[in-house]
Amino acid sequence: MHFPEYAKWLAEQVANTTFEKGCVQIGPFATPTVTPDKPPWQMEWTIFFKDGLFLHVVENWYRRGSTLGGGGYRKHFSFHYGPANPARDTDGIPLRSELYPAIIRIDQDDQIGPHLHYEGEDHIPQDRVKNLRISDMEPFQFIRAVNEYRRSGDKFDKILRFTVTK
Repeated sequence: MHFPEYAKWLAEQVANTTFEKGCVQIGPFATPTVTPDKPPWQMEWTIFFKDGLFLHVVENWYRRGSTLGGGGYRKHFSFHYGPANPARDTDGIPLRSELYPAIIRIDQDDQIGPHLHYEGEDHIPQDRVKNLRISDMEPFQFIRAVNEYRRSGDKFDKILRFTVTK
């Protein structure tokens, strides 16, 4: 994917996304980190809910070689929902802490690969997660799931239709 295409997609998705009244947002920000309109780039968006919970989505896109079509590919992401730590980074984003565990976090990273943090268990690998291909999760699918969770009270495994095996 090329950055202008990503930026257009992001703007369309944001325009069709709503949150309950009283939310405070930081972002969304989508910025190339080196050269305008070229990878690498990062997207980050944080939403604070009035009840002390927050949603934080981050995607990191890296350069794809010209022999592979150029543009960028998504190498890392973290989609987090849970209680907001009052300790914040310089951008106002809550710092991660074991004192404020995620209700759900869906991650893909180089060290562990695709995994979940769910129902008090950390680093649940893809091979234990059925009916959800973690690496295909996109931020607005996660945001819609958080909105549904807040509206219905249904658990995330029901909303996203996955199961975790032992």
